[in-house]
Amino acid sequence: MITVGLDFGTHQSKICIEYKEGAELSYEFFKFKDDNNESRYTLPSIIQIDKNEKLMYGYIPHGRNGEIIRYFKQAAFTSSETGLSQMDAIYYSIWYIAYILFDLQKKYGQEFAIQMGVPSDGMRLNKQKMLAVRILLSAYRLVEEVFENDKEVFLNMTEKELKTVTELVPYNREKKDEYSILVFPEAYACLMPLVKSEKIAQGMSLMIDIGGGTTDISFFTIMDKKPRIYDFYSVDKGLNFLTDASCLKNDRITSNIKSHNIVQNRIDVFKYYIHKIHDTLKKRLRNSFERNTTLSVNKLFDALKNRPLIYSGGGSTFKQLRTPCCGFNDIIHISGKQWNMKCVVDSDKIQEEGLCPILSTAYGLSISVIDDNIVCEPFDNLFAGLKDCEIDDQHVSKKKSVNNKYHHDNNYDSFSYMDDYDAWK
Repeated sequence: MITVGLDFGTHQSKICIEYKEGAELSYEFFKFKDDNNESRYTLPSIIQIDKNEKLMYGYIPHGRNGEIIRYFKQAAFTSSETGLSQMDAIYYSIWYIAYILFDLQKKYGQEFAIQMGVPSDGMRLNKQKMLAVRILLSAYRLVEEVFENDKEVFLNMTEKELKTVTELVPYNREKKDEYSILVFPEAYACLMPLVKSEKIAQGMSLMIDIGGGTTDISFFTIMDKKPRIYDFYSVDKGLNFLTDASCLKNDRITSNIKSHNIVQNRIDVFKYYIHKIHDTLKKRLRNSFERNTTLSVNKLFDALKNRPLIYSGGGSTFKQLRTPCCGFNDIIHISGKQWNMKCVVDSDKIQEEGLCPILSTAYGLSISVIDDNIVCEPFDNLFAGLKDCEIDDQHVSKKKSVNNKYHHDNNYDSFSYMDDYDAWK
């Protein structure tokens, strides 16, 4: 079975496919046809409703008139003001994903698992995951049961007709498993290519994914070639906030806003929200460090200066947005250097066009895993084991090893800076 990584985006959607051939894995990005029949790695998250109330998705030809619907993904999953009600946004999301599923099933049949990302923080994750599963199951119902895989009939339906046959199906765990649906926080999905390629050292790291509608942040360590998440956050501010929305108003071809300018006075507002998370994270780290050690807190923040801060997403292509945060100063912008490019089809072209930051979430979502149970580790696990240690610039010494129950083989199986002082520094 292949795995489909669906990065359903506010401005554009991307899909990556994982192929398994024995022990070998390869990854290929799904190509969409634009209005000139050229292949693209992205599909604009746009729906146009013409004068006959019929819908067109993605690339809208020049000269075709009608109402443009945008930001339905953002309105479905966040509280941002987009001009759409959540229920209308959910309808548009179901139809847009159904449009994609018709093409996926035409090419791959029905034997594929699908892994999708959602913007979420730790508090809202379960709610957002359930909504994502319901939208996916509702789209599958349209494709397989209502339209019986006939895309042309689907495209000839009016908006009113679609509403009469569309149902937001209840959450169903058995159906979720039947369709092999897994849902992950977008901030988590971005980490997977880095962990898989082993390009990021274990220790504290920060990931900031600046997308079209949200900015997703994850604070993590790496242990046993897996990410250990301590918290993740989602800010309802992305590129559609940072750019002049009027630039896109009449753009029917693409919602890729890389060519547009960022509005300077909105950067300060954007950074204000990012620094609110910065302050929250910094306070939690400080409190945990002081609870678990007798060391100066300066040791903690001196160490963070050398830890990686990884930027991804379309917004990260704007250099002025890639700034230090929460004491993390080692800024890394995702490129082919952080991917295992040998297993990615068309890797040279992807690197040449600078698409790694934009495609990274889809790539991460396509990396097959057993389940989507994401449990945040306690912050205290970060510093357990340092309580009875003295640290200076030359060495680590253990004062009371007999009572140190948080050593490397502890029951928490957490990252231990006492076992790897280089990661601490």
